[in-house]
Amino acid sequence: MMLALAGFQLAFALLGTALTLPTIETKKGLLSFPVLQKRSQSVNLRKRDNVVALGNVSTLTYLIRLEIGTPPQPVEVVLDTGSFELWVDPTCATAATQGQEEKCNASGRYVPGQSSTYVDKGAKQHIGYGKGGAEISYAADSILVPGSNSQPLRNVVFGVGVNTTELAWGVGGIGHGNGFNLHYNNLIDELHAQGITQSKAFSIALGGQYSETGGAIIFGGVDTKKFGGKLHKFDNMPPQIEGGKEGPWRYWVQMKSVGITTPNKVVATYEYSTMPALLDTGSTWSYLPQHIFDSLQDDFNATLSEDGSLEVPCSIVDQPGTVDFTFGDLTIQVPYSEFISQLEPGYCALGVLPRKGSYDRAVLGDSFLRSAYVIFDQTNQHLYMASYHDCGTNEQILSGEVGAALNLTGQCHSGHHLFASIPLCWIIVPAAFVLWVLALFL
Repeated sequence: MMLALAGFQLAFALLGTALTLPTIETKKGLLSFPVLQKRSQSVNLRKRDNVVALGNVSTLTYLIRLEIGTPPQPVEVVLDTGSFELWVDPTCATAATQGQEEKCNASGRYVPGQSSTYVDKGAKQHIGYGKGGAEISYAADSILVPGSNSQPLRNVVFGVGVNTTELAWGVGGIGHGNGFNLHYNNLIDELHAQGITQSKAFSIALGGQYSETGGAIIFGGVDTKKFGGKLHKFDNMPPQIEGGKEGPWRYWVQMKSVGITTPNKVVATYEYSTMPALLDTGSTWSYLPQHIFDSLQDDFNATLSEDGSLEVPCSIVDQPGTVDFTFGDLTIQVPYSEFISQLEPGYCALGVLPRKGSYDRAVLGDSFLRSAYVIFDQTNQHLYMASYHDCGTNEQILSGEVGAALNLTGQCHSGHHLFASIPLCWIIVPAAFVLWVLALFL
């Protein structure tokens, strides 16, 4: 979520945050659970008196569910690799659209007075984001961790929303924490400190834009049935200049180029597209410098709309073209069907906006990350990537050794994701029936 800090956070030497949701599978040394998808069926960009900028709207948001307090109170927060603190309870009335306001009201609330283990930490903070901001009051309470026999992490420090603007959900920040951007343990720190994971690493597969089941996040592990072949290792780049000064630690990776492969197999690579890129699950859109935005507009013959989007005919969504992002010798080809979103019936737009005031850095949000399988390794300051495929589930523990992910091989082949949702019995039973019929006549 392109976090802009007023200053580094509070100097608490206390427990960090943790998340909870029914697990897909739990092994000693890793924690795995699904990522929720919340879609605004109609963005209604003209909800308020004038046009709402597309950058203030999230048509598809990826969430995780927490259970905080005693007894546990379920709340949903955005899965956000672009920030590093947890806070809950946004001000729903200030959400960007009516649809987001309704989703916000249905996402659960944490009421401190209803928890017997709540502690007021007596401190407040303002956090600014690329869109909107939040004034939070710090608290400490218990948070359940799945797979731990319902034993909660205790005295976890997090924020409770006092007043927020243009944010429909709280934020589950899983960026760099203690010793980097914070003086207390965040989620990644605490899962490792309490022995739930063997490393401060996690992997994310968001899944397809129209997937019914959504994706998954594995703390301390990797799913070798969410990609094919070998992973590619990249350095997690140090802090970049943001707003004229050095920013916090984030998941920056060196991008080699951006380009396009048309449905007619014409390949183009855009000039001056080598730059650091931030991998940010908290951003619905990808933000690219103006000259790359303009090139995409030309190649798609797109129309610049009042809301800032590049409108394209919805009929091209299913054409076999890709937007191509290259890192070293790895190219992630994002299909049109994942890079183009339907904002309203008959209104489709590219998943990209221009990054104002920055010509040499990019933010790669969900419109890119849906097509990538990514491991974020804080233990060794590395990022690993491969093209996303889905051929089942096979979770493996990721140790803290340097380059441990390179020992794992993805089990998918290209095209696996097309059939991952088809039950095996739908294939086996008809095939068996055909063989039985043939046997009757042979």
